Amino acid sequence: MEASGRKVRSRRLQALGLIILSLFALTMIWLVFSMLLRPDKIVPINLIYYGVHNKAEDSLILRIRPEYAVVNTRHGLWGEKKGLDECYFLQSISEYQSAGIKVIGYISAGYEGKDTTGSIDQEWYSLETNKRFILNMATADRVDGVFIDECSAFPGPESKAYLKELADLAHTLGLIVWGNVGTDDFDPWFFTEGGFDLIHSSESWDGQDLSQVQMKWGHRISVSGYDPEYIAKDAADLTLNAWSKGIAYCYVSDADYASLSPWVEEYVSLLRKKTFKRLVQESD
Repeated sequence: MEASGRKVRSRRLQALGLIILSLFALTMIWLVFSMLLRPDKIVPINLIYYGVHNKAEDSLILRIRPEYAVVNTRHGLWGEKKGLDECYFLQSISEYQSAGIKVIGYISAGYEGKDTTGSIDQEWYSLETNKRFILNMATADRVDGVFIDECSAFPGPESKAYLKELADLAHTLGLIVWGNVGTDDFDPWFFTEGGFDLIHSSESWDGQDLSQVQMKWGHRISVSGYDPEYIAKDAADLTLNAWSKGIAYCYVSDADYASLSPWVEEYVSLLRKKTFKRLVQESD
């Protein structure tokens, strides 16, 4: 009788344990799905916006809530070059950060101090100037990271020394280091020895096959693309395509970096919906 009673109690405890585990699992699923269904959920895109900052533009970015926003700040290249003309740089950095958006301030390496595609003098992309920008963006602007534009895809020894010095300084200040080479193929040195956390590679993303470095390091790579003919669905499809190939971040627009697409909210909404639908299918 005593043995029989122990067996009954054991079965009851097992049943109770299964019920508790089931309730816990259901609760976790509900929490995850409820977060995914939120219309304001952070979206893993790397918004790149160098345009004018005003209440309308900043409110729009706050509504779409990209995970990262690459922008001009007061103590970055264009903030300093334009002086006190505040429309050229982001004022509300803390407001972005309060919304969960990581702010990445822009500078240019000028291909390691040699040249630039922009109309700026060499003094604006010298090593010492960029070190000053990084220090001031970290301490005064309080950005989350630095976006180093115009990096050579395959830097030589001198270029590597220039880039490594910037990356090391940024890391000592607690910043994310994000370089832009602008091409599908580039030297993995940026990750293995250069100290870069992320690299922006393709700037003409259209769903192409990945290069070897993109296949290996996709989890630390971002891409972007634009075409005046794109609509929100095109942008969403291309972004999902990049994610499916292992690329960490993608941003697609119908305009260059100086403007936001009129359909950017629809684009982000489609990404949220399609991401949720994919997760539901995977859970079936």
